[in-house]
Amino acid sequence: MNKFATFFKNIINWISGLFSVDSLKTTPQSKPVEKPQPAKDEVKTKPKVDTLPTDTSTSTAIKIDPEYKNREGYNANFLGIKVPLPKLSKDIEPHVVFLTEGVHKNELKYHHFSVVMNGERKMPFFTAVNIDGVSYEKLGDVPSRSAIGRDKWYFDPRIPKENQLGTSFYTKNDFDIGHQVRREDALWGDNLETAIKANNDTFHLTNAAPQHKDLNRNAHRWLGLESYALNNCRKYGLKINVFTGPVFAETDGVYNDIKIPDQFWKIIVMIKDDGTPSATGYIVQQNDLIDDIVKRGFVYEQFETYQVPISKIEDLTHVQFGLNKYDPLQKKQKHALAFELEPQIIDSFDKIEF
Repeated sequence: MNKFATFFKNIINWISGLFSVDSLKTTPQSKPVEKPQPAKDEVKTKPKVDTLPTDTSTSTAIKIDPEYKNREGYNANFLGIKVPLPKLSKDIEPHVVFLTEGVHKNELKYHHFSVVMNGERKMPFFTAVNIDGVSYEKLGDVPSRSAIGRDKWYFDPRIPKENQLGTSFYTKNDFDIGHQVRREDALWGDNLETAIKANNDTFHLTNAAPQHKDLNRNAHRWLGLESYALNNCRKYGLKINVFTGPVFAETDGVYNDIKIPDQFWKIIVMIKDDGTPSATGYIVQQNDLIDDIVKRGFVYEQFETYQVPISKIEDLTHVQFGLNKYDPLQKKQKHALAFELEPQIIDSFDKIEF
């Protein structure tokens, strides 16, 4: 069995236990929220204060590479075919944040990933990261999370501070500073120094959004989806691209004057053994977890995780990915009847499309 087939055999088994997918228009049903504890190395703590990259503390906290001009950002040719950054629709372009110095650009480049910010919501429209499983394995003994440094988040000085959601927002509530590019996704490179710089870059506040702790840390929800993609990338020596971000909706609930996304999305792009690309999209919801925290006009459907056509993510986000031709769900639904186009319940292996 080739690497790709083995990879998706494993993902089928994983998704079958994780997903309980109803139509996106289903009436909510009451059920208890699972609250399993995160693995020891995945425990996330809340930062106490906002700090700038110019901080000169001698503590063992995460340190940021001060030379921002050295960042190459997301590599569109990483997979051997061109997978460019997503494009924003014209209706959301007015909310994009541009760098304050130099040419008129909206791409914040970091080590191994890039971010485009929504200044109105103070969160990313999207993040885009390259993950190299082979490069990671060649690093040998990588220091543990705690050995690299305790979590410490930074404002990015290249855009206005007021367009970034500071750490003070996350105190005394159940919201985590949710990495959009997971620190471990960026932890690779030709040498350990490069890998750690990339790891640390994920602690910019531009790479974060409020996620309920039971979503962010839950091995069967957001963390589970992230872990599965990363672990198989390393296990099978794969290269993958991952796009991630919140779904911004006018109906999102409000906490401390900040609209909190009800949903987050993720798109995974890889090359199969036959040389053809594959792109799959996912939506994870946290509305049931935050109903008691935010103020909103009505109750949303129960929390679920979905595999959806990438076109569905485009409709929700107004971000265009140009990946529909690589999406197996999209290919299937292109020839489907109208009544077959809604997401289907995944309750057996043969219903999962890859």
